Amino acid sequence: MNRPDRPLGWRMIRYGLGVMLAGWLLPVAGLRAQAPAWSVEPARFQVSMSLTGVVEQSGRRLGAPGDLLAAFVGDELRGVAGPVTVGGDALFFLTVYADADGETVTFRFYEAATGLIHAVAETQVFETNAVRGLVSSPLVWTAGAASGPGWQVDPAAFAGSMTVTGTFALEGQPPGSGALVAAFAGDEVRGVAGPVDVGGTPLFFLTIYADAPGETITFRVYDPVRDRVYEVLETLVFETNGVVGSVSSPLVWRVDTATDVDGEVVPSSFRLESPYPNPFSTTTRISYVLETPSPVRVTLYDLLGREVARLVEGRQPAGPHAVVLDGTGLPDGLYLIRLDAGGRVQTRAVTRRH
Repeated sequence: MNRPDRPLGWRMIRYGLGVMLAGWLLPVAGLRAQAPAWSVEPARFQVSMSLTGVVEQSGRRLGAPGDLLAAFVGDELRGVAGPVTVGGDALFFLTVYADADGETVTFRFYEAATGLIHAVAETQVFETNAVRGLVSSPLVWTAGAASGPGWQVDPAAFAGSMTVTGTFALEGQPPGSGALVAAFAGDEVRGVAGPVDVGGTPLFFLTIYADAPGETITFRVYDPVRDRVYEVLETLVFETNGVVGSVSSPLVWRVDTATDVDGEVVPSSFRLESPYPNPFSTTTRISYVLETPSPVRVTLYDLLGREVARLVEGRQPAGPHAVVLDGTGLPDGLYLIRLDAGGRVQTRAVTRRH
């Protein structure tokens, strides 16, 4: 059903994206989230030892297709293995390489379903030709909290869903393994996805959950290299069974303000975005970013310099913000939107057109 508050052009484009995505989902449905580039060269080392074990977390066994267990000495990779199903159990047969005895070996576990890398509590001391753990009595590696923000969502708690296919870049670099995109309604996580490599392009196939249409959905991305969470300028209005983006034309999330994993804001810029849509008939969204906490005023003027409406006035924190301009009763024509914050000013033009 067409929504009257959306321009016809958007409805047509959105329908086209939905058709394209439906056609692409079949070939990509079996692809795994982009795994870490863990690779070891046995020929570089003189000796090895063998470990057989299982991975557990909170009392449950882990080891789905695509999962990886890796051994490290310091930050140097010394071995990697995927799960092998033996009698209904997922076992990891891990060969660890070294040049001498006595090194402390640590472990990390990559969970393909979430794209997260977990620290492992247990360690081993390297011993040449040692064999530890058996199929009948395996070692146990305990996966701890994942690095990253720990975003989780329970799909069963919601009545409806929509899908978004998108991607992002940080400082011109594509997201790597362990990167995440999450959808939020307020501060509640409504969806999370890791990257899937499609023809060399990392894409995020994100399912967003809600109970009813109309909620505003915001996004955040996690960069494991910097261990930072970034705010995203784009927002969506939830629509049950909605489809946004496609493999051939993904939504591009524009990364802006960074926060650390504990939530401290690391703002990156001050700017007023172009209103969207523009021209507009009923409403348009005005997004802006504050570099520091500031008194803020967002004002609409006509071309004679007369104030038409004051959209925002008050102190706001650093980071991205947005306000919706309701054009009801506003004559057609060109207007100016002015952002005043902390002694800085930016202006954008917007056109009202029935």
